[in-house]
Amino acid sequence: MPPEAAPRLPSFLVRQPLLDSQYRVAGYEFSVRDRAPLEVLPGATDLDQVRDEHLIASVVDLEYQGALGNRLTLLDLAPITLDNPMLAELPAGKVGIVLPASMADLVERTAALAKAGLVPVVDDDGLSAPLPPGCEWVRLDSNRHDALALGERAGYLRRQGARRLIAGNVGSEEAFEVCRKLAFDLCQGGFLTQPRTGGERKLSTGVMQVMELLNLAHEKAAIEKMEAVFKRDAALTYKLLRYINSPANGLIRTIQSIGQALVWLGYDPLYRWLTLLLFSAGQSGGRDEALLRNALVRARFMENLGSTRVAPEQRGGLFIVGILSHLEALLNLPMNQALEPLRLPDAMREALVAGAGAYAPWLKLAQACEHFDQEAVNVLADAHGLTADEVNLAHVDALIWSESLEQ
Repeated sequence: MPPEAAPRLPSFLVRQPLLDSQYRVAGYEFSVRDRAPLEVLPGATDLDQVRDEHLIASVVDLEYQGALGNRLTLLDLAPITLDNPMLAELPAGKVGIVLPASMADLVERTAALAKAGLVPVVDDDGLSAPLPPGCEWVRLDSNRHDALALGERAGYLRRQGARRLIAGNVGSEEAFEVCRKLAFDLCQGGFLTQPRTGGERKLSTGVMQVMELLNLAHEKAAIEKMEAVFKRDAALTYKLLRYINSPANGLIRTIQSIGQALVWLGYDPLYRWLTLLLFSAGQSGGRDEALLRNALVRARFMENLGSTRVAPEQRGGLFIVGILSHLEALLNLPMNQALEPLRLPDAMREALVAGAGAYAPWLKLAQACEHFDQEAVNVLADAHGLTADEVNLAHVDALIWSESLEQ
């Protein structure tokens, strides 16, 4: 029998945002490895280092650094990569390196990273000794503790020298509220894109008007009919004119009327802009803004990968599906109810409600990248003949693009 082939090691970039207590995006964690237990895994190979080098190269990219500014980039690297000279190329003070607390040489590793201008972040796995000198960041797995135990553990770590705490694996709004009350500096996990408990969110007049305009734009209704809806809401009119006259559009003369703005913009770009407006048409807050930022990355990522692989008449829908996939979390409604006021094309509704159809693979791929699900990313990418380089480039480009927009 032929020798068994070595298992394919994932090398796809996955990410999660790091949010502060006000839902502001303070940074991102990136990895190209499966989400593993916190202890050091035995048998690290040179292939681990090759995978991590792809990750480091993405962070070294000057365009990426410029887009993220002073936000923290947290890297989950294999232990063997900690000796890689590429670490010296990372921007000082902006990159955190995750170190399992059970590492035998934790003190030495912490000192070396701090000397290189990197931020050591200890993953708590029952740390009982004081933190190593130069290490002020600790991440706790919030799933390992109930609220009382989490508070006790956080207090203990602060007494051991932790000045900044990250709550990992925060899976619900309730868990986020607990972490916020316990004064965690940053939280990460799937809580942001989950609907809140406590009932549906009442649709404001502004949201209902935006949905009405979305339907009119989809139907390519008369400009006069759409103009009448805008005139009902001065704030909506202001947002349209501000958007049209923004420097990014490069207009020579200022547009001052709703009708003129709608003619210049056109139906498809208007529809795309209105989907974004859903996140600020109601009582906008930090959570809605964070959802919009995540939606922008997801939508652009889907558009980057799928635009040459779906039928030409469906390409514009990739971005729309990515944005609307957050509507469930935004409105605290099941997706089929959240979409009920919108007269969406069948292919979009099928992807969002049933996870099927032409758009579904691209939505699932984007979601897998956000959930650290390397196995799903591998399967979905393989199904469309996508290489890791193609997926990773599209991912980084989407992140850079979203950060460059005026929010």
